[in-house]
Amino acid sequence: MTQYINAHFRLSHKFLLFLVPALICFTAASALAHTLYIQPTRFMADKGKSIPFFFCYGHFIPVADGIRGKKLNKVQVIAPDGQAQTVAIMDGKGLHSHMVEYNAPGIWGLTAETTPGYYTFYKDKNGKERHAIKSIDKIKNRLGEVIKSYYSKQYAKTYVRCETPTEPFPANLGLPLELIPVQNLFKLKPGSTLELDVYLDGKPYTGKGTWDATYMGFSTQSEDNFYPQTPVEGSRVSISLPNPGRWFIRYFIKVDAPEQDKDKYLQMKLTTSLTLQIDNERKTAKPKSH
Repeated sequence: MTQYINAHFRLSHKFLLFLVPALICFTAASALAHTLYIQPTRFMADKGKSIPFFFCYGHFIPVADGIRGKKLNKVQVIAPDGQAQTVAIMDGKGLHSHMVEYNAPGIWGLTAETTPGYYTFYKDKNGKERHAIKSIDKIKNRLGEVIKSYYSKQYAKTYVRCETPTEPFPANLGLPLELIPVQNLFKLKPGSTLELDVYLDGKPYTGKGTWDATYMGFSTQSEDNFYPQTPVEGSRVSISLPNPGRWFIRYFIKVDAPEQDKDKYLQMKLTTSLTLQIDNERKTAKPKSH
């Protein structure tokens, strides 16, 4: 019996020695690839009502992982008059829910930026593939060959309508990389085509990028989107929205690192996301009370 226990312990110990590094590598690789997006609990608000929004982070729609407070660099609520209020970022990991009082009619903007981070996928000096959430120069003592190396920044936004707006739709919220709607999002219907202009640092971006999109309820699987990743070139992205519901749209670009930064990373990856809602007609009789 003692021999069996000892043998079982040795086997378990060897398994843990294999499993722990594997989990660390998996976590490092998947964490950096996570996408940030914002969800308000409602996209329409009555004047004077307070409604929360929260952050989603990961590969699953509608909600995946929590996000660390340190990963959020800047969060803002932009009122219809253009005044921006910076939201205090809480410590810890979670959905980071915040209440917003919609005290004026119009279109409100919610935006967020992540703290930039490095990711390096490489082979060590023994030829083994490894992942690190570090820049190249921080792992040079064990580096054999760089496979991929990114300096990553992410931006996210959404809009909330308060009562009946009279002013133009505030399409541009000033993010460094942004998908800017050409039309009023709250006038879209099932079957509409969403036209988005891509802006980088305040100017139309005409280079190469990649977009994908899905609506919540299409699939429960990771990165299983209604529109898979689609390469595109130019400053305009057109997306048909055949189904009602909440839509998630993502766009990213990769830019080669300048010569002076190639000891840290090979490419800068910029990602931006937009969430919106396409309403459906009511399907059942409205209850008399609730």
